[in-house]
Amino acid sequence: MHLIDRLRNQIARVTQHALFLRVTQPGILRRKTAITIIVLIHVIAAALLLRLNLNNAPGLYFPHDAPATVLERELRAEFPSDEILIGLFRGDDIYSAPVLGALDRVAASMAKHPDVDRVFAVTRVDHIAGSADGFVVEPLIDATRLDAESAEVRKARVLGDRFMPRWLASTDGKALAVVVRTRKLDESRQRQSIEDAFHAAVQEQKLEARLEAVAGTVALDAAEMRSMLRDTIVFTPLVMGLGLALLYWVVGRVIPVVIGAVAMSTSVIACVALIALIGQPYTLVTAMVPTLISAYTAANLLHFYAALKRMRDAGFHRPKRVIFALQEINTPAMFNVLTTAAGMISLVLVPIPPVQVFGFVGAIGVLVIYFVVFYLIPPLLVKYDHGPWASEGGGFGWTRRLSFSLARVGIRHAGWVVGGLVLISVAGTALVLRVQAESDLLKFFSASHPLTTSTTKVESALVGVTALEIVIDGPARDAFKNVELLRKVQALQAQVESLPEVDRTLSMMDIVEEMNWAFNEEDKSFRALPTDDRMLAQLLLIYDGRDLQELVNNDYQRMRILLNVNVHGANAIQEVINKIEAMIAKVDAPQLKWQMAGYGRLFADQEDLLVSGQLLSFAGAFGQIFLIMLLLWRTVPAAVISMLPNLAPLFFVFMLMGATGIYLDMATVLIAGVVLGITVDDTIHIFYQYQKRRSNGAGAVFAIARSIEASGKAVLATSALLVSQFLLLATSSFVPTSRFGLLTAIGLISGQLLELLLLPALVVLWSRMNLRHPLLKL
Repeated sequence: MHLIDRLRNQIARVTQHALFLRVTQPGILRRKTAITIIVLIHVIAAALLLRLNLNNAPGLYFPHDAPATVLERELRAEFPSDEILIGLFRGDDIYSAPVLGALDRVAASMAKHPDVDRVFAVTRVDHIAGSADGFVVEPLIDATRLDAESAEVRKARVLGDRFMPRWLASTDGKALAVVVRTRKLDESRQRQSIEDAFHAAVQEQKLEARLEAVAGTVALDAAEMRSMLRDTIVFTPLVMGLGLALLYWVVGRVIPVVIGAVAMSTSVIACVALIALIGQPYTLVTAMVPTLISAYTAANLLHFYAALKRMRDAGFHRPKRVIFALQEINTPAMFNVLTTAAGMISLVLVPIPPVQVFGFVGAIGVLVIYFVVFYLIPPLLVKYDHGPWASEGGGFGWTRRLSFSLARVGIRHAGWVVGGLVLISVAGTALVLRVQAESDLLKFFSASHPLTTSTTKVESALVGVTALEIVIDGPARDAFKNVELLRKVQALQAQVESLPEVDRTLSMMDIVEEMNWAFNEEDKSFRALPTDDRMLAQLLLIYDGRDLQELVNNDYQRMRILLNVNVHGANAIQEVINKIEAMIAKVDAPQLKWQMAGYGRLFADQEDLLVSGQLLSFAGAFGQIFLIMLLLWRTVPAAVISMLPNLAPLFFVFMLMGATGIYLDMATVLIAGVVLGITVDDTIHIFYQYQKRRSNGAGAVFAIARSIEASGKAVLATSALLVSQFLLLATSSFVPTSRFGLLTAIGLISGQLLELLLLPALVVLWSRMNLRHPLLKL
């Protein structure tokens, strides 16, 4: 207790210091100074926006030092990328000379693209065939001799090849694929360029009618980028417009709304420019910054305007009403900024870089909003806001009545309110525990989205589009020139290929078996590994194709087995990895080192990152905000009671997620920090007024009732404004945007209801205990 007393005394000395008072009680800047700062922010930010990197590349979402990321970099130094674009073409005449010629020209056009590594089509893949000298590696279909044979002959050759069916050709003989494999890509715009070039080549060859689907990781990233940009372009101005419309509904005058637009514009452009300034990309996650900053700016404006209205109603004129409004609201507003910034900055504990950027920019953005609303906007109000505002019948009228009605229920039936919420919480715990961390990028789009339907068509006709790799390291150079060792690896490959989630596997052993078969006059009994190492070495020596070195390195010390998997979610991919690792554990080859790699492995690892990040983020936000509350109210009971109404909304959000099957993913992981940071603002406004009245001698019930009557109308109006803006996001067809908007809105609604029901109930129940120690008082 002595330690707490000393801490309280130290806080009291700090808060009475002249410098602290000067910072926490801002004066009115000169109008020209404020306008100059606003103009400079816009000019500098506009220049920085030219450097903004629009990029949602998959690699951005993985920590640079994560084991899977390190392995991925090592692999791509030796082997090709696993990023692909798949174009599926269908038609009864798909094997005709004109169509095959057109497909070959599409492939040739794509091969010239600077970001394309290799293009696979039936006219551009190797076929191993027997010859008088052993075997020869030749084109499967020679594009220069299409008129030399019939379509049926070509179809028979393709479908009779070991590797083509369900890779580049459908088994029904009516569909063929062109698969574009990229070089290492760092930018979403590179993927968009590849997809655009593919569609242009298809259009040039007049194959649009036969193009049935476009899928793969390249198409996925391009689709995400388009959706992200569309939502930014559409919803940022809509959210700002809705916020301004609600401000007008509340204040009933154009000038304050125009000034509010200036505040929103200044805050939003400064935050987006900050992303460019720190050299970070504008991703799917950071694309939510503009709408969040716009909404929160409107909320702070509304609190400020509510204080201005109280000064107007008290009969004050310019500039005193602005000065007095600032003095009344600044302290709770300052602590609002601190708590909201704490909620945002806690997201840097999520080990996913774009989420960390969102948290950092959001925290700085909250500070920018405070500076804009409480330093730059007041001089404009002093100069330009002349006429009367809306009467009590305006926007504030109904909010005052509703807020006080809810609070009255909490005051009169405190025990029932608290008991009922406890029962609901106990009953809802099972739903919270059902929430799963999951990332399925295809689920970011509706079932009718072209990418979703294309992926379904490709996987139905060919193979799964999720790429996994089994990477095997031998003990020394030429380790995989040993037939016995290859047989053990091949046995594992056969087991893996038997899994229902695995559609296709490809390894060095498959190529060697084809060589052995062709070398022995295409005798089917020789479609197996050679009998001894000498024969294996001979086959490897005379092979002059391209495929083998994509599966084993030049030293024959590292090989990879490529897998096409037909599941997409992180959990489902992880289950496949677990099954494969269980098989690997039984392989009797202790000299080999086995690792799982590929895009699927990277994606599966995100589940653990999301769960650990959510727990760390919540703990960080809770700890910081609780400490701020403790410093502000100076007693533990007050800090605890003011926190409880803000934790409950998060519980109900997770209950809803568990009940509806909404996953914890890249978008929903943001919600806890955002909701906790914002909802606590209202508590501070109400509790600040409560403590002022208590210090003036009012009783607990009277103080909380009058505090809600005074602040509750602005608090409810602010919540209505924020909720409506986030609900607007819920109308997006892009699932991350819509779920972020919907769940944040639900969190804010439940937070507001609990603020007005639970907070007064807790205050009343605690006051009935008649605790006299100063550290136990509210």
